[in-house]
Amino acid sequence: MVPTAAELAHYYDKKVEGPFILLSIFSDISKVNELIVESIFNELHSSIVQAEVKAVIFDLAKVDYFNSLGLSLIVRIHKAVKSHNGKVALAQPNANIKELLHVTSLDSIWKIFPNVNEAKLALA
Repeated sequence: MVPTAAELAHYYDKKVEGPFILLSIFSDISKVNELIVESIFNELHSSIVQAEVKAVIFDLAKVDYFNSLGLSLIVRIHKAVKSHNGKVALAQPNANIKELLHVTSLDSIWKIFPNVNEAKLALA
């Protein structure tokens, strides 16, 4: 069964601010399943295609743990944004997420910022 918008709101919040999509991920993103990831991706992909998106900024301040499905969501968004000449940035990841990004070498693909405002300034 496809999750409703209310169910998806437990996992993330999206705001479009000019050329940026700010995506706040919530701590229970580690409990997602493939159907939820697919639903989030589809909703974001349509926003990326419809808007003149320069970058998607993932605010990870509330994320304690990231599993492979969480990473796959960022990878898929990265591919979609890149195909429209945009970028992905990560803001406020904790030490465990930074380590995961380093071990997987994903920190060499995405810029990591201490907060969303610095990410927006750097990507403007």
